[in-house]
Amino acid sequence: MNPLPENLLYPMESHEDLARMAAQLHAEYAPADPFEEELVGQLIEASWYRRRYEKVRSRLYERKNQLTSGTNQMAATVDSIRRFQHEVAQVKKRIASLRKTLRRYRAGELSPPQGDCNDQLLAA
Repeated sequence: MNPLPENLLYPMESHEDLARMAAQLHAEYAPADPFEEELVGQLIEASWYRRRYEKVRSRLYERKNQLTSGTNQMAATVDSIRRFQHEVAQVKKRIASLRKTLRRYRAGELSPPQGDCNDQLLAA
């Protein structure tokens, strides 16, 4: 198992939570080679971002419910919610794409990567 991507963590985030999530994804996908390990690593990263975005979006909704309609703060909060909804949607697409790539690779529909695994991921 590759080391945890510590650069993902914000100071207030839990290393234990990231380690637990990484262990769950490794257990679920059981990467068998370096390419699969890279895919799972990227799944960990995308899943962590999704989790963070969902938390922030939830806090923004709480803030929105405390504000008076029509104020500048309300408009800024609603804009932030929309941006985070977009981010969540993009990360969900990335996760789905990584899972699809892993399934295709395991089914033999993708050839083993030549050179850098990231080049293969970009082409998939």
